[in-house]
Amino acid sequence: MKYRMKLTIPAFVFVGLVSACATPPPAPEDVFYRLSPRAAAPAAAMALLDGVVEVERFTASGSLASRPLLFSEPGSNAVSEYHYHYWIEAPPILLQNALVSYMRSARVSDLVVTPDMRARPDYTVRGRLIRLETVQGETSVGVAELESSLRRESDGELLVLGEYRAEVVSGSNGIKTDAAAIEKAVNNAFQQFVSDIKKQ
Repeated sequence: MKYRMKLTIPAFVFVGLVSACATPPPAPEDVFYRLSPRAAAPAAAMALLDGVVEVERFTASGSLASRPLLFSEPGSNAVSEYHYHYWIEAPPILLQNALVSYMRSARVSDLVVTPDMRARPDYTVRGRLIRLETVQGETSVGVAELESSLRRESDGELLVLGEYRAEVVSGSNGIKTDAAAIEKAVNNAFQQFVSDIKKQ
């Protein structure tokens, strides 16, 4: 009588081998981006405005108010969110703080603050975010578009009101250079706004 030996693999070893093959790769780490625009050093020694300038939080809705970076395609109205790539703060706060820093460096006033400072403003800046995204085509382009206004509080006169749009070509290093292009576009839009203030 012949006996045949069976080679058996313990069940726990088999399950371990299958699990190892089925384990998905780890998800990419989240990446966060700042906006740090700065104006060129002003030629004039004196500030453009005399008094306190208060910059309010920008208004935005939908995806424009959330932290994921956005992208679209040329000729399309569809806007999508990047996965794992975020602004370090929500864009309405991010733009508010960036504009405060920009206006200080441009010497718009000796005192440029946010409402958190509880100062009594002589001028108020309000903004509405229209676009903040990368347009992905043969060459990616960072786009920033916003509406900004400057109001004098003593009489309520609206001194400046306009829509400011800028586009900056991105580089070839993917989302990181796209974010840098958006930052430069924001800087250019701020520059246009401050140029209108200088005309007053």
